[in-house]
Amino acid sequence: MAVLWQILFVRCFRGQPDLATAALLAAAVWLIYSADRMLDAWRGIDNRPRHEFYKHHWRRLLPAWAAVFILTGFLSWIALPWILFSRGLCLMGSVGLYFAIVHAAPKRLRLCFPKEAMVGVLFALGASLAAWNEVRSTADVLTLLLFSCLCWVNCAAIEQWESGRGHRPVGVISACIALAALVLLHQPRPILAGAEAASALAFVWLDKGRPRLSLDMQRVLADAALLSPIVFLPATWLLV
Repeated sequence: MAVLWQILFVRCFRGQPDLATAALLAAAVWLIYSADRMLDAWRGIDNRPRHEFYKHHWRRLLPAWAAVFILTGFLSWIALPWILFSRGLCLMGSVGLYFAIVHAAPKRLRLCFPKEAMVGVLFALGASLAAWNEVRSTADVLTLLLFSCLCWVNCAAIEQWESGRGHRPVGVISACIALAALVLLHQPRPILAGAEAASALAFVWLDKGRPRLSLDMQRVLADAALLSPIVFLPATWLLV
């Protein structure tokens, strides 16, 4: 998912997709996700299947995680331009701060920390990192902002549906994101506007129909809603 959005952003901002950058992003996303799940398991948060898996298998996963971490760091050092590498380091520092707050901070701070919003922002920044050099206009910034909102909706919706807590109007928020993308970006960034609006409308549909779906299916479809670049990427090759 992250790689698809990375390629879409790079193509729409007139760049050329790079295999090394895409592979390193995929590795980084896996490292962050796995570390988060293992830390959850160590803290005793094991009420969901994905937590149960890491609770029972973290000893086998940890050596593989460490090896991928070292290899990813080395390949990033030798394969990425310095500016991209340095920005990645800054983003990694932000991820480390997120881990420190979510997994080690006092409970009072954790309860008021906007976890899902931070995940959305960090995911969006990571997926668009390779295109930052070409962000030049207000419309470009807005595409990143709306994508961050989409990522937040994904995280917040899954958390709300799985826990049964919270009353966020996921459908209404998603409809607003779709409207903003179509109204504000249809001319300067039509392909990104279409992809973001399509994903947002998928969340509207999912929120309306979720009572008929199992929790596992809701979670799968919430992630699938962000796969809209598959449909819109072919159009980027028409860009001059």
